[in-house]
Amino acid sequence: MGLMGVRRMGRAGRTGLVGLAIVVGLSTLLGGCAKGNKEADLAKQEAAELRERNATLEQSIRDRDARLADLESRANAVPADGFTDADVGSAPRGGRSSFTRNAEGRMAAEIAGDVLFSSGSDAIKPDARKQLDRIASEVKSRYAGADVRVEGYTDSDPIRKSKWGTNERLSQARADAVRKYLVGKGIGSSRVESVGYGSSKPRATKAQSRRVDIVILGQ
Repeated sequence: MGLMGVRRMGRAGRTGLVGLAIVVGLSTLLGGCAKGNKEADLAKQEAAELRERNATLEQSIRDRDARLADLESRANAVPADGFTDADVGSAPRGGRSSFTRNAEGRMAAEIAGDVLFSSGSDAIKPDARKQLDRIASEVKSRYAGADVRVEGYTDSDPIRKSKWGTNERLSQARADAVRKYLVGKGIGSSRVESVGYGSSKPRATKAQSRRVDIVILGQ
């Protein structure tokens, strides 16, 4: 082979190497592009899933806020004493019911003993009769047919000068006086009982402990 032939073969070899490099480069580039496209597609899919989860979360928050607003609206519609306007409407003229739910879950009207009676006495004060009239009216209109228990309570100071001798006797006499008054206002005597508990259920202060509770039974 002559010198010219060797030169031609060298040029042909270099040309082949260049072509091979171009092919390898294109393959690498195309492979990189394919990988990039796949990653882009995955990123788009993840973004779509995130948007969907975010939309679901936002809807849950809106639903929660709507429920809270509804509960708040209902709570604001109920007075602090637990009665709605419809309940109040059946009470005597002058406003809301005298009855609230006590610790035992019964409806009860509480009257301070100092409002009802003078110290050591079981005679109802004239000024307290209006309040008892209101309670009697409510019992007849809202709790018709229900039994009633009048509960008398005193403070823990021992009886020294009055005729009653013990707090239990004084509380019983006061409960009896209130029962008699309610019966006189038209509540059937068979429906009303009276019990004197003395100082057995004290409150935070002595003044609060002296009281009469009118409790609706069976409610």
